[in-house]
Amino acid sequence: MRNRTRLRIAVIALGACAVGGIAGAAIPAYAWVGGDVIRHDSIQNLVIAKDIQFTNGSKGSTCRIWNRNGGNTWNYVNASNNCTTASMNGRTYSWTVFNDTDAFTMQYEAYWVNLYGSWRRVAANDYTRIHSDDNVHCYRESDGVNCYVEGWH
Repeated sequence: MRNRTRLRIAVIALGACAVGGIAGAAIPAYAWVGGDVIRHDSIQNLVIAKDIQFTNGSKGSTCRIWNRNGGNTWNYVNASNNCTTASMNGRTYSWTVFNDTDAFTMQYEAYWVNLYGSWRRVAANDYTRIHSDDNVHCYRESDGVNCYVEGWH
């Protein structure tokens, strides 16, 4: 799992350089709209969230978030009806559902998340909050689902 991180980062950086180096190459608008989750390997039960509130609200879903501020610090939000959620099943990009994704989780299994180089094991149904300029790539690997958060922090 962790050995693949450097390879993925290198491939992503190389791809970004290749796209940026092509004169007149169009960069998709969604890249700057908001946070995006990209589902690889046909992962099932990946759920995204938006419009998160830190107190009990009137939204349709409840999001228990382990990193309230979107960083590596364990700081739980455990409010009721505090977010809007949608399944990523059958979709590759979260921007096709929400133009700005604020958090993600795996519904029925724990998952690994790499936040800017630091690994965390996150329980099923615990959301990982992301920033508006973050992109998350989730893959099925030998140790389960691994999600890599990339951003401009």
